[in-house]
Amino acid sequence: MGYDEADDSHDHEDPQKGDHYQHRDGTDEIVFAVEEGHVLAIREYRRVENFAQAVADAEYVGTHEGVADLPGADAFEEE
Repeated sequence: MGYDEADDSHDHEDPQKGDHYQHRDGTDEIVFAVEEGHVLAIREYRRVENFAQAVADAEYVGTHEGVADLPGADAFEEE
């Protein structure tokens, strides 16, 4: 399924951990957690420019220490 072919069979109103979405601009978004009506999703941008454009109108509020203190992706790689 390509970016132009949305999958309408999935209920977007009932997100589940691990749900994976691909946006038209090539960005991947994955649901990390759903709790008490809140959704935590991780979004991967293919280019820094795409990220900069996406957050251009957002207010930067500093560093989230809970996330900054997590180990890097290499800590989760299987040997």
